Amino acid sequence: MQREHLVPRIVGWLSLLPAVLLASGSPTLVRAVPFEQAPTRTLVADVRIEAADEKSEEFVRSQLRTRKDREFDPEIVQADVRRLASTGRYQDVRTYTQEVPEGVIVRFQVFERPTIQYIRYLGNRGISDRALRRQDGLQIGDPLNRFAVEEARRKIEEFYHTKGYSQAQILIQEGDKPEDQGVMFVVNEGNLERIFRVNFVGNTIASSARLKTQIQSKPGWFYLFGGQLDLEKLEQDVEKLTAYYRALGYFNARVGRKLEFGDSGKWVSITFVIDEGPRYVVRNVSVVGNEQFATDRLMERLELKSGQHFNLSKMNTDVNTLQDIYGAQGYIFADIRADPRFLEEPGHLDLVYTIQEGKPWRVGRINVQIAGDHPHTRQSVVLNRLSVRTGDLIDIREVRASERRLRSSQLFATDPAQGTVPQIQIRPPELQ
Repeated sequence: MQREHLVPRIVGWLSLLPAVLLASGSPTLVRAVPFEQAPTRTLVADVRIEAADEKSEEFVRSQLRTRKDREFDPEIVQADVRRLASTGRYQDVRTYTQEVPEGVIVRFQVFERPTIQYIRYLGNRGISDRALRRQDGLQIGDPLNRFAVEEARRKIEEFYHTKGYSQAQILIQEGDKPEDQGVMFVVNEGNLERIFRVNFVGNTIASSARLKTQIQSKPGWFYLFGGQLDLEKLEQDVEKLTAYYRALGYFNARVGRKLEFGDSGKWVSITFVIDEGPRYVVRNVSVVGNEQFATDRLMERLELKSGQHFNLSKMNTDVNTLQDIYGAQGYIFADIRADPRFLEEPGHLDLVYTIQEGKPWRVGRINVQIAGDHPHTRQSVVLNRLSVRTGDLIDIREVRASERRLRSSQLFATDPAQGTVPQIQIRPPELQ
Protein backbone atom coordinates (compact mmCIF):
# COMPACT_ATOMS: atom_id res chain seq x y z
CA MET A 1 0.00 0.00 0.00
CA GLN A 2 1.36 3.39 -0.90
CA ARG A 3 2.29 5.74 1.90
CA GLU A 4 0.03 8.58 0.72
CA HIS A 5 -3.02 6.24 0.93
CA LEU A 6 -2.04 4.80 4.36
CA VAL A 7 -1.97 8.08 6.30
CA PRO A 8 -5.63 9.05 5.67
CA ARG A 9 -6.77 5.58 6.73
CA ILE A 10 -4.84 5.74 10.01
CA VAL A 11 -6.32 9.15 10.76
CA GLY A 12 -9.78 7.78 10.09
CA TRP A 13 -9.25 4.80 12.40
CA LEU A 14 -8.01 7.10 15.18
CA SER A 15 -11.09 9.32 14.82
CA LEU A 16 -13.27 6.28 15.53
CA LEU A 17 -11.23 5.12 18.53
CA PRO A 18 -13.01 7.20 21.30
CA ALA A 19 -16.40 5.91 20.15
CA VAL A 20 -15.17 2.31 20.18
CA LEU A 21 -13.60 2.66 23.62
CA LEU A 22 -16.71 4.28 25.15
CA ALA A 23 -18.93 1.64 23.61
CA SER A 24 -16.87 -1.12 25.21
CA GLY A 25 -18.16 -0.17 28.66
CA SER A 26 -14.78 -0.44 30.35
CA PRO A 27 -15.00 1.13 33.85
CA THR A 28 -11.39 2.33 33.68
CA LEU A 29 -11.88 4.69 30.75
CA VAL A 30 -12.99 8.29 31.07
CA ARG A 31 -14.16 10.80 28.55
CA ALA A 32 -11.61 13.32 27.35
CA VAL A 33 -12.17 16.96 28.40
CA PRO A 34 -10.70 20.15 27.01
CA PHE A 35 -7.48 21.32 28.70
CA GLU A 36 -7.92 24.27 31.06
CA GLN A 37 -5.19 26.30 32.68
CA ALA A 38 -5.08 26.53 36.49
CA PRO A 39 -6.64 29.79 37.80
CA THR A 40 -4.17 32.57 38.41
CA ARG A 41 -3.59 33.44 42.09
CA THR A 42 -4.10 37.07 43.06
CA LEU A 43 -1.50 38.24 45.53
CA VAL A 44 -1.63 41.04 48.08
CA ALA A 45 0.67 43.67 46.60
CA ASP A 46 0.65 45.85 49.75
CA VAL A 47 -1.23 46.46 53.02
CA ARG A 48 -1.68 50.09 53.97
CA ILE A 49 -2.95 51.39 57.30
CA GLU A 50 -4.61 54.75 57.87
CA ALA A 51 -4.54 55.40 61.63
CA ALA A 52 -4.15 58.32 64.00
CA ASP A 53 -0.49 57.73 64.79
CA GLU A 54 2.38 55.31 64.34
CA LYS A 55 1.61 53.42 67.56
CA SER A 56 -1.97 52.77 66.48
CA GLU A 57 -0.77 51.71 63.02
CA GLU A 58 1.58 49.20 64.62
CA PHE A 59 -1.27 47.78 66.73
CA VAL A 60 -3.57 47.44 63.71
CA ARG A 61 -0.90 45.67 61.69
CA SER A 62 -0.33 43.20 64.54
CA GLN A 63 -4.00 42.17 64.38
CA LEU A 64 -4.11 41.50 60.64
CA ARG A 65 -3.88 38.17 58.87
CA THR A 66 -3.87 39.89 55.51
CA ARG A 67 -0.18 40.20 54.61
CA LYS A 68 1.86 41.33 51.64
CA ASP A 69 2.79 38.60 49.10
CA ARG A 70 0.11 36.29 50.47
CA GLU A 71 -2.87 35.21 48.40
CA PHE A 72 -5.66 37.78 48.50
CA ASP A 73 -8.77 36.41 50.25
CA PRO A 74 -11.80 38.67 50.87
CA GLU A 75 -12.96 36.43 53.74
CA ILE A 76 -9.65 36.93 55.56
CA VAL A 77 -10.00 40.68 55.07
CA GLN A 78 -13.48 40.63 56.63
CA ALA A 79 -12.19 38.51 59.51
CA ASP A 80 -9.51 41.18 60.09
CA VAL A 81 -12.22 43.83 60.23
CA ARG A 82 -14.18 41.84 62.82
CA ARG A 83 -11.03 41.26 64.87
CA LEU A 84 -10.21 44.97 64.95
CA ALA A 85 -13.80 45.87 65.86
CA SER A 86 -13.80 43.35 68.73
CA THR A 87 -10.86 45.13 70.41
CA GLY A 88 -13.20 47.97 71.38
CA ARG A 89 -10.64 50.59 70.32
CA TYR A 90 -12.37 51.69 67.14
CA GLN A 91 -15.70 53.25 66.30
CA ASP A 92 -15.45 52.11 62.69
CA VAL A 93 -13.15 50.05 60.48
CA ARG A 94 -13.27 50.39 56.70
CA THR A 95 -11.41 48.57 53.93
CA TYR A 96 -10.63 49.49 50.35
CA THR A 97 -8.96 47.49 47.57
CA GLN A 98 -7.10 48.65 44.48
CA GLU A 99 -6.01 46.39 41.64
CA VAL A 100 -2.47 46.91 40.35
CA PRO A 101 -0.28 44.84 38.01
CA GLU A 102 1.37 43.17 41.02
CA GLY A 103 -1.96 42.14 42.53
CA VAL A 104 -4.27 43.94 45.02
CA ILE A 105 -3.48 46.76 47.43
CA VAL A 106 -5.58 46.43 50.62
CA ARG A 107 -6.12 49.58 52.67
CA PHE A 108 -7.48 49.56 56.25
CA GLN A 109 -8.90 52.82 57.59
CA VAL A 110 -9.63 52.90 61.33
CA PHE A 111 -11.51 55.53 63.31
CA GLU A 112 -10.42 55.40 66.93
CA ARG A 113 -12.65 55.96 69.89
CA PRO A 114 -11.77 58.86 72.18
CA THR A 115 -9.89 57.84 75.32
CA ILE A 116 -11.10 58.34 78.87
CA GLN A 117 -9.66 61.64 80.14
CA TYR A 118 -11.34 61.55 83.57
CA ILE A 119 -13.63 59.45 85.80
CA ARG A 120 -15.90 61.27 88.25
CA TYR A 121 -18.71 60.47 90.68
CA LEU A 122 -21.40 62.90 91.80
CA GLY A 123 -23.65 62.36 94.83
CA ASN A 124 -21.74 59.63 96.65
CA ARG A 125 -21.52 60.26 100.37
CA GLY A 126 -21.44 56.86 102.04
CA ILE A 127 -18.78 55.32 99.76
CA SER A 128 -15.60 57.10 98.67
CA ASP A 129 -14.43 57.74 95.11
CA ARG A 130 -11.45 55.49 95.75
CA ALA A 131 -13.67 52.54 96.71
CA LEU A 132 -15.85 53.06 93.66
CA ARG A 133 -12.82 53.25 91.36
CA ARG A 134 -11.79 49.77 92.53
CA GLN A 135 -15.17 48.45 91.38
CA ASP A 136 -15.85 50.07 88.00
CA GLY A 137 -13.01 48.46 86.03
CA LEU A 138 -12.28 51.65 84.06
CA GLN A 139 -8.86 53.23 83.58
CA ILE A 140 -7.92 56.70 82.40
CA GLY A 141 -6.45 56.34 78.92
CA ASP A 142 -8.65 53.40 77.95
CA PRO A 143 -10.90 53.73 74.87
CA LEU A 144 -14.19 55.37 75.73
CA ASN A 145 -16.55 52.49 75.06
CA ARG A 146 -20.20 52.98 76.00
CA PHE A 147 -20.63 49.25 76.63
CA ALA A 148 -17.72 49.29 79.10
CA VAL A 149 -19.20 52.38 80.77
CA GLU A 150 -22.57 50.67 81.12
CA GLU A 151 -20.88 47.61 82.65
CA ALA A 152 -19.07 49.90 85.10
CA ARG A 153 -22.41 51.50 86.05
CA ARG A 154 -23.88 48.07 86.75
CA LYS A 155 -20.88 47.04 88.90
CA ILE A 156 -21.07 50.21 90.98
CA GLU A 157 -24.80 49.76 91.54
CA GLU A 158 -24.34 46.12 92.62
CA PHE A 159 -21.53 47.22 94.95
CA TYR A 160 -23.86 49.71 96.62
CA HIS A 161 -26.49 47.00 97.07
CA THR A 162 -23.98 44.75 98.86
CA LYS A 163 -23.12 47.60 101.24
CA GLY A 164 -26.66 48.11 102.50
CA TYR A 165 -27.89 50.65 99.94
CA SER A 166 -30.55 48.43 98.39
CA GLN A 167 -32.33 51.39 96.75
CA ALA A 168 -29.19 52.91 95.24
CA GLN A 169 -29.35 53.92 91.57
CA ILE A 170 -26.44 54.90 89.35
CA LEU A 171 -26.91 57.00 86.20
CA ILE A 172 -24.43 57.81 83.41
CA GLN A 173 -24.02 61.56 83.00
CA GLU A 174 -21.08 61.37 80.59
CA GLY A 175 -19.40 58.52 78.77
CA ASP A 176 -22.16 57.12 76.55
CA LYS A 177 -22.08 59.76 73.80
CA PRO A 178 -19.54 60.08 70.95
CA GLU A 179 -18.59 63.65 71.90
CA ASP A 180 -17.81 62.82 75.56
CA GLN A 181 -14.21 63.04 76.73
CA GLY A 182 -14.58 61.23 80.05
CA VAL A 183 -16.94 59.34 82.34
CA MET A 184 -19.22 60.81 84.99
CA PHE A 185 -21.63 58.84 87.15
CA VAL A 186 -24.49 60.37 89.13
CA VAL A 187 -25.09 58.44 92.36
CA ASN A 188 -28.44 58.34 94.14
CA GLU A 189 -27.49 56.39 97.24
CA GLY A 190 -30.76 56.31 99.15
CA ASN A 191 -30.64 55.23 102.79
CA LEU A 192 -28.08 52.92 104.32
CA GLU A 193 -30.31 50.06 105.47
CA ARG A 194 -29.27 47.94 108.45
CA ILE A 195 -30.84 44.79 109.82
CA PHE A 196 -32.67 45.37 113.08
CA ARG A 197 -34.20 41.94 113.69
CA VAL A 198 -34.43 38.48 112.06
CA ASN A 199 -37.53 36.36 112.68
CA PHE A 200 -38.65 32.87 111.63
CA VAL A 201 -42.25 31.68 111.38
CA GLY A 202 -43.50 28.20 110.57
CA ASN A 203 -40.46 26.33 111.87
CA THR A 204 -41.09 23.34 114.15
CA ILE A 205 -38.19 20.94 113.61
CA ALA A 206 -35.48 23.52 114.36
CA SER A 207 -35.40 26.49 116.71
CA SER A 208 -34.93 30.04 115.48
CA ALA A 209 -31.51 30.09 117.14
CA ARG A 210 -30.51 27.01 115.14
CA LEU A 211 -31.77 28.49 111.88
CA LYS A 212 -29.83 31.70 112.49
CA THR A 213 -26.61 29.68 112.29
CA GLN A 214 -27.51 28.83 108.68
CA ILE A 215 -27.82 32.39 107.37
CA GLN A 216 -25.60 35.41 106.71
CA SER A 217 -28.18 38.18 107.16
CA LYS A 218 -27.98 39.22 110.81
CA PRO A 219 -28.00 42.39 112.91
CA GLY A 220 -24.65 44.08 113.35
CA TRP A 221 -22.51 44.06 116.46
CA PHE A 222 -24.32 46.27 119.00
CA TYR A 223 -26.29 47.54 115.97
CA LEU A 224 -23.30 49.75 115.13
CA PHE A 225 -20.90 47.68 113.10
CA GLY A 226 -21.93 45.52 110.15
CA GLY A 227 -25.46 44.28 109.67
CA GLN A 228 -26.01 46.02 106.33
CA LEU A 229 -28.84 44.65 104.21
CA ASP A 230 -27.51 42.76 101.18
CA LEU A 231 -30.31 41.52 98.94
CA GLU A 232 -28.05 39.03 97.16
CA LYS A 233 -27.00 37.45 100.47
CA LEU A 234 -30.63 37.45 101.53
CA GLU A 235 -31.56 35.32 98.51
CA GLN A 236 -28.65 33.02 99.29
CA ASP A 237 -30.01 32.66 102.82
CA VAL A 238 -33.37 31.54 101.42
CA GLU A 239 -31.57 28.87 99.39
CA LYS A 240 -29.50 27.75 102.40
CA LEU A 241 -32.56 27.36 104.61
CA THR A 242 -34.32 25.40 101.88
CA ALA A 243 -31.30 23.10 101.53
CA TYR A 244 -31.14 22.69 105.32
CA TYR A 245 -34.73 21.47 105.49
CA ARG A 246 -34.37 19.14 102.52
CA ALA A 247 -31.26 17.61 104.06
CA LEU A 248 -33.48 16.64 106.99
CA GLY A 249 -36.05 14.97 104.74
CA TYR A 250 -38.40 17.90 104.14
CA PHE A 251 -38.22 17.63 100.36
CA ASN A 252 -41.30 19.80 99.82
CA ALA A 253 -40.15 22.59 102.13
CA ARG A 254 -40.56 26.14 100.86
CA VAL A 255 -38.94 29.25 102.33
CA GLY A 256 -39.90 32.85 101.64
CA ARG A 257 -38.88 36.16 103.18
CA LYS A 258 -40.51 39.49 104.05
CA LEU A 259 -38.89 42.89 104.65
CA GLU A 260 -40.42 45.47 106.97
CA PHE A 261 -38.76 48.90 107.04
CA GLY A 262 -38.99 51.31 109.93
CA ASP A 263 -40.31 54.83 109.60
CA SER A 264 -36.82 56.23 108.96
CA GLY A 265 -36.16 53.75 106.16
CA LYS A 266 -32.79 52.95 107.72
CA TRP A 267 -33.72 49.84 109.70
CA VAL A 268 -35.31 46.66 108.40
CA SER A 269 -36.74 43.55 110.03
CA ILE A 270 -36.43 40.31 108.07
CA THR A 271 -38.94 37.50 108.49
CA PHE A 272 -38.30 34.10 106.94
CA VAL A 273 -41.61 32.34 106.30
CA ILE A 274 -41.21 28.55 106.30
CA ASP A 275 -43.63 25.92 105.01
CA GLU A 276 -41.97 22.70 106.14
CA GLY A 277 -44.29 20.20 104.49
CA PRO A 278 -44.12 16.46 105.33
CA ARG A 279 -40.91 14.84 106.50
CA TYR A 280 -39.97 11.83 104.40
CA VAL A 281 -39.40 8.43 105.98
CA VAL A 282 -37.09 5.78 104.57
CA ARG A 283 -39.22 2.74 103.78
CA ASN A 284 -36.47 0.36 102.59
CA VAL A 285 -32.67 0.48 102.39
CA SER A 286 -30.91 -1.81 99.90
CA VAL A 287 -27.48 -2.39 98.38
CA VAL A 288 -27.05 -3.56 94.78
CA GLY A 289 -24.01 -4.47 92.70
CA ASN A 290 -21.95 -5.95 95.55
CA GLU A 291 -20.16 -9.23 94.88
CA GLN A 292 -17.05 -9.13 97.08
CA PHE A 293 -18.91 -8.42 100.32
CA ALA A 294 -22.09 -9.96 101.69
CA THR A 295 -25.13 -7.69 101.77
CA ASP A 296 -25.70 -8.34 105.48
CA ARG A 297 -22.15 -7.24 106.30
CA LEU A 298 -22.62 -3.98 104.42
CA MET A 299 -26.10 -3.27 105.76
CA GLU A 300 -25.10 -3.65 109.40
CA ARG A 301 -22.54 -0.85 108.98
CA LEU A 302 -25.09 1.70 107.77
CA GLU A 303 -26.45 4.38 110.09
CA LEU A 304 -29.58 5.27 108.13
CA LYS A 305 -32.05 2.44 108.64
CA SER A 306 -35.50 1.55 107.36
CA GLY A 307 -38.23 3.40 109.25
CA GLN A 308 -36.06 6.41 110.09
CA HIS A 309 -36.54 9.93 108.79
CA PHE A 310 -34.33 10.72 105.82
CA ASN A 311 -31.12 12.53 106.77
CA LEU A 312 -28.68 13.71 104.11
CA SER A 313 -25.75 13.80 106.53
CA LYS A 314 -26.29 10.18 107.56
CA MET A 315 -26.68 9.11 103.95
CA ASN A 316 -23.36 10.73 103.00
CA THR A 317 -21.72 9.12 106.02
CA ASP A 318 -22.99 5.72 104.87
CA VAL A 319 -21.56 6.31 101.39
CA ASN A 320 -18.16 7.04 102.97
CA THR A 321 -18.46 3.94 105.15
CA LEU A 322 -19.07 1.72 102.14
CA GLN A 323 -16.19 3.43 100.34
CA ASP A 324 -13.89 2.64 103.27
CA ILE A 325 -14.98 -1.01 103.38
CA TYR A 326 -14.03 -1.45 99.75
CA GLY A 327 -10.97 0.81 99.97
CA ALA A 328 -9.54 -1.28 102.82
CA GLN A 329 -9.38 -4.28 100.47
CA GLY A 330 -7.79 -2.56 97.51
CA TYR A 331 -11.00 -1.48 95.74
CA ILE A 332 -9.99 2.17 95.96
CA PHE A 333 -11.78 3.16 92.74
CA ALA A 334 -15.11 1.53 93.64
CA ASP A 335 -17.96 3.79 92.56
CA ILE A 336 -20.65 3.96 95.26
CA ARG A 337 -23.69 6.18 94.85
CA ALA A 338 -26.81 6.76 96.93
CA ASP A 339 -30.10 6.92 95.07
CA PRO A 340 -33.18 8.12 97.01
CA ARG A 341 -36.23 6.91 95.11
CA PHE A 342 -39.49 8.67 95.83
CA LEU A 343 -42.63 6.57 96.02
CA GLU A 344 -46.21 7.24 95.06
CA GLU A 345 -47.05 7.04 98.74
CA PRO A 346 -46.57 10.61 100.05
CA GLY A 347 -43.78 11.10 102.55
CA HIS A 348 -41.94 7.84 101.82
CA LEU A 349 -38.90 6.86 99.81
CA ASP A 350 -36.61 3.92 99.19
CA LEU A 351 -32.85 4.35 99.51
CA VAL A 352 -30.67 2.29 97.17
CA TYR A 353 -26.85 2.23 97.31
CA THR A 354 -25.52 1.26 93.86
CA ILE A 355 -22.00 -0.19 93.84
CA GLN A 356 -19.63 -0.65 90.92
CA GLU A 357 -16.77 -2.52 92.56
CA GLY A 358 -14.10 -2.44 89.89
CA LYS A 359 -10.95 -4.41 90.70
CA PRO A 360 -8.48 -4.46 93.62
CA TRP A 361 -5.24 -2.49 93.21
CA ARG A 362 -1.76 -2.91 94.63
CA VAL A 363 0.87 -0.28 95.30
CA GLY A 364 3.08 0.24 92.26
CA ARG A 365 5.72 2.92 91.95
CA ILE A 366 5.86 5.49 94.76
CA ASN A 367 6.88 8.93 93.54
CA VAL A 368 7.90 11.63 96.00
CA GLN A 369 7.56 15.23 94.86
CA ILE A 370 8.84 17.94 97.19
CA ALA A 371 7.95 21.47 96.14
CA GLY A 372 9.77 24.65 97.07
CA ASP A 373 12.55 26.84 95.73
CA HIS A 374 15.35 24.87 97.41
CA PRO A 375 13.98 21.56 98.78
CA HIS A 376 16.51 19.82 101.01
CA THR A 377 14.41 17.01 102.51
CA ARG A 378 15.52 13.60 101.26
CA GLN A 379 12.93 11.32 99.71
CA SER A 380 13.78 8.63 102.24
CA VAL A 381 12.48 10.90 105.02
CA VAL A 382 9.08 10.88 103.35
CA LEU A 383 9.12 7.17 102.54
CA ASN A 384 9.93 6.28 106.16
CA ARG A 385 6.67 7.91 107.25
CA LEU A 386 4.55 5.85 104.89
CA SER A 387 2.91 2.62 106.01
CA VAL A 388 2.41 1.43 102.42
CA ARG A 389 5.06 -0.29 100.32
CA THR A 390 5.35 -1.35 96.70
CA GLY A 391 3.47 -4.59 96.16
CA ASP A 392 1.07 -4.13 99.10
CA LEU A 393 -2.66 -4.37 98.56
CA ILE A 394 -3.78 -0.75 98.88
CA ASP A 395 -5.59 -0.01 102.15
CA ILE A 396 -7.14 3.44 102.07
CA ARG A 397 -7.00 3.61 105.86
CA GLU A 398 -3.20 3.21 105.81
CA VAL A 399 -2.93 5.83 103.08
CA ARG A 400 -4.82 8.33 105.25
CA ALA A 401 -2.71 7.45 108.30
CA SER A 402 0.46 8.05 106.27
CA GLU A 403 -0.91 11.39 105.16
CA ARG A 404 -1.62 12.41 108.76
CA ARG A 405 1.96 11.51 109.77
CA LEU A 406 3.37 13.69 107.00
CA ARG A 407 1.24 16.64 108.10
CA SER A 408 2.11 16.28 111.76
CA SER A 409 5.85 15.88 111.09
CA GLN A 410 6.25 19.69 110.75
CA LEU A 411 8.73 19.08 107.94
CA PHE A 412 6.52 20.75 105.37
CA ALA A 413 4.43 23.90 105.16
CA THR A 414 0.81 23.20 106.06
CA ASP A 415 -1.58 25.88 104.85
CA PRO A 416 -4.92 24.65 103.46
CA ALA A 417 -5.78 28.16 102.24
CA GLN A 418 -2.69 28.20 100.02
CA GLY A 419 -3.00 24.56 98.97
CA THR A 420 0.33 23.58 100.54
CA VAL A 421 -0.95 20.67 102.64
CA PRO A 422 1.09 17.44 102.22
CA GLN A 423 -1.11 14.90 100.48
CA ILE A 424 -0.97 11.47 98.88
CA GLN A 425 -2.53 11.04 95.45
CA ILE A 426 -3.35 7.62 94.03
CA ARG A 427 -3.42 7.31 90.27
CA PRO A 428 -3.91 4.30 88.02
CA PRO A 429 -0.96 3.53 85.70
CA GLU A 430 -2.60 5.07 82.62
CA LEU A 431 -2.77 8.47 84.36
CA GLN A 432 0.79 8.50 85.70
